[in-house]
Amino acid sequence: MSSCIIAGYTITKTAPSNLSVEEAISDSKKVSSFLLQTLAMMEPHQIKTNEIAKDAYEECLQLRDYLSEQLWSVFDDEGISSVQAALDDLSQALSKYEMIYETIEGEWEFVDASCYVSAC
Repeated sequence: MSSCIIAGYTITKTAPSNLSVEEAISDSKKVSSFLLQTLAMMEPHQIKTNEIAKDAYEECLQLRDYLSEQLWSVFDDEGISSVQAALDDLSQALSKYEMIYETIEGEWEFVDASCYVSAC
């Protein structure tokens, strides 16, 4: 298993199929947190060219797919909760990346929702 350290995070370069469910849960927390932190530090237009963010996004996709498949093999409530929490973390990071990317591509537009909330 190869890994590298980027911005204080250890990123593993292992195919998810080689991981146990527990390792995938642990990796998903690290990688989703790393992706969110990377996105917070970048200007939105940099997302298209930032290889680190792209790699973290791809790893999040792989982990999400793997954990979604493995969810059905977990039988105890605590294990199911752990997998679901990891999937939620991954979904949040993936959604943020995709929203920023699509905004740059012109498919989304940021709107200040407070303008549409009426005062009671």
